[in-house]
Amino acid sequence: MRSNVPVGIILIGFYWFVLTQSIADPKDCSSFIHHLPKNITIRESSPLNISIIEIRLNATAAPSFINDIYYYIHPDCLSNHFKSVQEGNKWSLFLQKAIDVEYIYLVENKFVLKDFQIEIKCGSYDSIVNGTVIDEDDNGPIFANTKSTNCTISGYSANSYREYTGQLETSPGGIEAADGDVTGNNVTYSFLYGEPFGFKDYFIINPQHGHVNKTREITEEDPHNFMMIIQATENSTLGRTKIAVLEVGVYENIPVVFSQVEANQAVLLVLQVLSGIIIMVFTFAFAYIVHHRIKKHVVSPKIPDSVNTSKFDSMEAVTEDSFILENTIVLTESNQINGGTIKNSKE
Repeated sequence: MRSNVPVGIILIGFYWFVLTQSIADPKDCSSFIHHLPKNITIRESSPLNISIIEIRLNATAAPSFINDIYYYIHPDCLSNHFKSVQEGNKWSLFLQKAIDVEYIYLVENKFVLKDFQIEIKCGSYDSIVNGTVIDEDDNGPIFANTKSTNCTISGYSANSYREYTGQLETSPGGIEAADGDVTGNNVTYSFLYGEPFGFKDYFIINPQHGHVNKTREITEEDPHNFMMIIQATENSTLGRTKIAVLEVGVYENIPVVFSQVEANQAVLLVLQVLSGIIIMVFTFAFAYIVHHRIKKHVVSPKIPDSVNTSKFDSMEAVTEDSFILENTIVLTESNQINGGTIKNSKE
């Protein structure tokens, strides 16, 4: 039996059916958002590639809106730790990269990560899933002021002298360790080993602060070089430890290195002051000598020294000296022209 329904109407009806099925039904998004958990917890040791959120959808409705689901992680540094997966009518969020609280604190953003949020959207509906990260006791103590790894040991050194007793000044910086976990445990200190035998007769260590003290004087017959291994232990059920080496050299007097530095600075200051004084004295002496040499070679007329000499008498004396000098010059020139010499008037 032939149908009387036009072919164009059948095609239009099929197109409308496919188009409407590709649009998410608001009721489906509302149901999806409603089934999301409010809170999740992740540990640093949580296994990877296991779903932390899993929502099963109506098999008929799933294809219509599964691609309209989006999620955002806050803070952004955790974005690459998660991924979403769709399998049939199931939507899942997986942890694909372990969260290391210490790494985020030390390397990335310098903050202690305890909480995060996952914002999930479907159509015009959205929801916030609050997440918590548990910082596990997965790191041992770390010594400060030194560079060390799992394959190297931190090192400190100190100098002392025979008569000294008290706390040692170590380099680089003080002996100090902290738990490698951000939310860490307290740390205590102790001697694990040392050389020569009997080193504890000369040194003790403060178990709370790590300070090493020299407890007695050292004679000429006593050892003068010591090596001690210091152990830092975290106060936890696991009791993780870390060691460092301390080398101590004992001298007859205060270590030369420090005294040389202080002496050189003092000598330099004295030399600078002396140099300034010498330059000033030389400058004034040179100016004084030049001034008197110039004054000595200046020709000035003779003025009578008598207190009774008047201004006119002085002028007369100057005029007379000038006349005598003029005549002398004239006679000299005349005599040189005639080939003779000036004779003494007495002759």
